[in-house]
Amino acid sequence: MKIINNRRMTLLFLIITIVVLSILLYHVIISYGEYKQKESSLNHLMLIEKMDDIINKIEQEKIFNAIYLGMQEKTIFNQVDSSRTMVNQAIEETLLFINKNSNFSSQKNVLKKTAVRLNTIRSKIDTLNSNYKEILFDNYQTKVIKPLTNSIEELTHVFSVEHEHTLSSFKELIKLKDNLNMETAFISFFLSNSKEMTSSELKTWNILIKNDISPNFSKLTDMTILIELHSNMNPLDFSNIKKDERTEIRNYPMSNTYTVSIEKWLRVSASKIEKLNVAQNILSIDLKSSLHDEISMAEKNQIKFIIITVLVLLLLLMLLYLMHNLKKNSQFLTETLKDIEADLNENQRVEIQKVLKKNDTIEIYKFLANAIKEPSMAKDHFLANMSHEIRTPLNGIIGFTNILKETNLQEEQREFVAIIEESSKNLISIVNDILDFSKVSSGKIELENIPFNIMEKFEATIETYAVKATQKNIELSLFIDPELPTEIMGDPTKISQVILNLLSNAIKFTHENGEINLSIQKVSQTAQEIGVKFSVKDSGIGIEEEKKSKIFDAFSQADASTNRKFGGTGLGLTISSKFVELMGGKLEIESQSGEGSTFFFTLNLKRSLSAKARIKPNLSQLSVAYITMPEQETLQTIDKNLKTYIQYTGAKFKTYTESEIFETEQSLLPDILFINHQYISDEKILNRFLRLDTKIVLISTSDIQKCGCLNKNRIDKIIYKPLNFSKTIKTLELLSRPKTLSFLEKENKPTTKNLNTFPNMNVLVADDNTINQKLILNILKNLEITVTLANNGKEAVELAKTHLYDIIFMDIEMPILGGIEATQQIIAHEHKINMPHTPIVALTANTLQSDKEKYLKNGMNNYLIKPIQIDQLKIILNEYYDTKKEKKRVSDSILLYKETPLTGKIYSAILNNLGYKVDIVNSAEAFKTNINNHAYTFALFDAKLLMSVNNEATIIELIKQSGAIPLAFTEDDHYKKYCTTLKTSNAIEELKEKLKKA
Repeated sequence: MKIINNRRMTLLFLIITIVVLSILLYHVIISYGEYKQKESSLNHLMLIEKMDDIINKIEQEKIFNAIYLGMQEKTIFNQVDSSRTMVNQAIEETLLFINKNSNFSSQKNVLKKTAVRLNTIRSKIDTLNSNYKEILFDNYQTKVIKPLTNSIEELTHVFSVEHEHTLSSFKELIKLKDNLNMETAFISFFLSNSKEMTSSELKTWNILIKNDISPNFSKLTDMTILIELHSNMNPLDFSNIKKDERTEIRNYPMSNTYTVSIEKWLRVSASKIEKLNVAQNILSIDLKSSLHDEISMAEKNQIKFIIITVLVLLLLLMLLYLMHNLKKNSQFLTETLKDIEADLNENQRVEIQKVLKKNDTIEIYKFLANAIKEPSMAKDHFLANMSHEIRTPLNGIIGFTNILKETNLQEEQREFVAIIEESSKNLISIVNDILDFSKVSSGKIELENIPFNIMEKFEATIETYAVKATQKNIELSLFIDPELPTEIMGDPTKISQVILNLLSNAIKFTHENGEINLSIQKVSQTAQEIGVKFSVKDSGIGIEEEKKSKIFDAFSQADASTNRKFGGTGLGLTISSKFVELMGGKLEIESQSGEGSTFFFTLNLKRSLSAKARIKPNLSQLSVAYITMPEQETLQTIDKNLKTYIQYTGAKFKTYTESEIFETEQSLLPDILFINHQYISDEKILNRFLRLDTKIVLISTSDIQKCGCLNKNRIDKIIYKPLNFSKTIKTLELLSRPKTLSFLEKENKPTTKNLNTFPNMNVLVADDNTINQKLILNILKNLEITVTLANNGKEAVELAKTHLYDIIFMDIEMPILGGIEATQQIIAHEHKINMPHTPIVALTANTLQSDKEKYLKNGMNNYLIKPIQIDQLKIILNEYYDTKKEKKRVSDSILLYKETPLTGKIYSAILNNLGYKVDIVNSAEAFKTNINNHAYTFALFDAKLLMSVNNEATIIELIKQSGAIPLAFTEDDHYKKYCTTLKTSNAIEELKEKLKKA
């Protein structure tokens, strides 16, 4: 749109807005007037009620005065005086109400005159020589009550027409009450002095009786009100009230005495007046309710018009501001384009001249957007290339470091290799952080939405940090709510990355002997979604209040000293915060300096349609106990989590102290007793526990040897921290059934094949980098794989056409022919000659999800990220390995782990001569894989293996559960409590003897 057209359109909108604003202001004034009028009506009604109350009290005073004048006894004066006080108070309260409302000056004058006239009348009554007719009719009725009723009549004139009938009925009731009260006072005078009425007085009474009629509510239209009024005041019943008493009073000349007592007359009169008061109250409440509704409606209309007026006013101001800026901006845009013209290339200069001639703001903005976008795209391209270029040499460094670790090195050399490996991992971590931060900054983070098992995913995720926590003697606890569904939808990788980042920070900033609690809880649920709260709480250094706001900033920690002391790029929390935000949550913190921190976030994750109901074991017949020490505050979270998990199964749960469990009768002991080894002070206490007639479960860490537990073989089950739901449930199920061999085999039977070597597998590797070629060649050969190398995509295509391979690893960036193009040509050739497809795996340093999707879309079956992780490589090889080629293991065989390959070969030869089949491994990972997947009679290993696999008891338990007999090469007697040991030197004869005995 041209700039000049923008100005014209803005001017038109400005005129329209001013007109609309004027109309709205008129309606605001009108609505305000309506609101104030309704509010004034409510105040008038309140004053009417107050003045009616004054009349009622004056009528009471008049009645008592009539009795006083008739009896002329001082004893009745107390009632007269009390009624006068009530009248005075009512007048004062009404005057206070009037003073708060300046619109009632007329009523104010009436009340003041009423007060003066009442004082005059009261003075006359006090002398007891006044004429009762003058007092009752002239003074009270004419000079006091009539002006008040006239004032009420005046107040009703402000009400709208729709309230006319209600007010008319209300005023009629006032008139009827006035007549009844007048009759009551008049007759009370005669009853009090037993005086016979003259004919004139009887005539006066007849007039009063004639005016005592039932009220007429026929003009009211609200049926609810009519029903309520008639239920209170039936016309027939109302007219009959006082009828009998009047007849008896008229019979006075025949009986020479009034048979109706003054008390009865007053009581009957009061009952009739009360019905009129109730009817008045019904009408008043209805009128008030109607007025409140009208006031509320008027107020809403007023607010509505005010809000719309304010919005239109803001729009007017915006249009004025826009008018002001349009001219300024058009000039500024033109000058800006001229200023940047010098920095543009020739094509852009030609384009800018065309844009200026069009004088079109949209074209100008498009040009500026493209000018900004091009450097951003160049930055992204640069980062992607940098990622690839950095990862390529790192792939060689890390890969050959892993290979070097497996060779025979001296202790100092092993230390140097470990430093190289750790430095490489740190560099990879920094590169990943910078790339993640770049993707966050450019908004290119891509989220998955896949079903995942929250229990399995995060229990496994946290388990990887158990050793790191144990190294600092940090108590790490994990709680995953068992009420969560088995599967939910989301991005498990991103959530895990956030949790691990928070957990890593917690371990980093928590001192030794501290505590870290990780909790994953269900906080809400609907038919479609589950609200899950993730929190990581530590007892670390904490954060000061004023520094909380900067910890989520890029390249920032709490202060500079934190960076120096603890290290890190300062990007972790920034990336985590952005990940959580993209998933619909917010990463928050609660912390106090020196008292630790809690990082938490809540995600609303959709339910998985494929989710199955969690199998809830019914262990209600089981009784479970836990030895607790309340003073150990740092362990209370573990105690609480264990209790929750056990009670979830229905099992009975109870806590004991040491003394309580030892004092319990054998017949009352629980079926299973959980003991935290940190509660055990020495070996004697453990031995006492083991003598109890119950199954013992020990909760432990890798430093279990500190408790001196020499009888661990007598313990039914050891659970290694962090304690979690799966470990607890599996333990309860295991110990609640008979321990049969078949059951144990079923429990430990691997569900998936996880091979350590891949004999007879034929692999093609296409990579232009010679270092990478040598690396992957060495890795694959160690896995007993036959490898063919190709230097580029073209060579890979030619080899694939003439040879059969089980799998092809294809680098992406290669000269002559890239990996994607080579893949497409190989697939085309397979289709052409109708041959089976060979799986192709991308070798790439690119980590963007969009890149991975592109490789899969172009025919690749999988991808492997550089630097190559051997575990990931094995997972891929397992997926495509023909299991028929796997070497069958003889059940009567030995798995041998020796740290030095040469020593391993020597022992292998000796054992072969003794008639055993031997599998040699020289890594902890390979040892675990083989022991899980093959049947061995013996497992022989260097004791150092125990220290590399979480803790000693873990690997020993793994060996025993596989059915093998563990024998450790060691000079340290400490390991005897775990398994049989062998001397590391001159152990041939000892080995023969112990193999025979076993």
